[in-house]
Amino acid sequence: MQEDPLKRSSVKKITKTLVAFKAARLSLGLNRRQAAERCSCSIRALEQLENGRCNYTEDRLKRLIEKMGMYWQEFKRFEDSPEKALAQIDAYNMERTLSRKPRRNLYKIVTKEVRAIRVLRKRRGISQYQASELCGFKECTFGLIEAGRSDLSAKKIDHILRSLGYKRSDFDKIVKADIIADEVIAEITRLLDLLDDSALHTILTMIKALAKK
Repeated sequence: MQEDPLKRSSVKKITKTLVAFKAARLSLGLNRRQAAERCSCSIRALEQLENGRCNYTEDRLKRLIEKMGMYWQEFKRFEDSPEKALAQIDAYNMERTLSRKPRRNLYKIVTKEVRAIRVLRKRRGISQYQASELCGFKECTFGLIEAGRSDLSAKKIDHILRSLGYKRSDFDKIVKADIIADEVIAEITRLLDLLDDSALHTILTMIKALAKK
């Protein structure tokens, strides 16, 4: 049986760390259902955590943060001023709500352009927080972009590429390709982690045979 990373507490205590956890989740463009799926826990358990009704250790919280897709050091920066991080996210959502444009923040559209931006960011070896900082965006912006919850205009793409040190041709090469190799490799790597030694040996033999063709 899989260990539940969260245990119910009879005392409600919303700490600075829990506020930072909520801000981190929202900055990644995740609702509680999506975050719970990544964390391998129930939606209710995650809700209880954010509402200060769960006991947790730093080690367990670190695992949850990393499963959601954020580096622990990046989360610690959220923890420095969690209320500010939440305020930025709320302000962003309010701006989108008051806009006459479609409320993009209410649904996800992960286009190939969005996926290309994610690939280039990962190739730089930087987090979403660091990418936002390089681009001069609010801390949550890159997370919302990669979650498909933010408009990605041609002008914004050009700005991101310049900020991350890429040329437009680097971006176009990914978008125009039939498959995005980085995503395929990442998925293969994820699946390989699920295999035993015997299966890995079989896969290795197959890959070597394919590589010779």
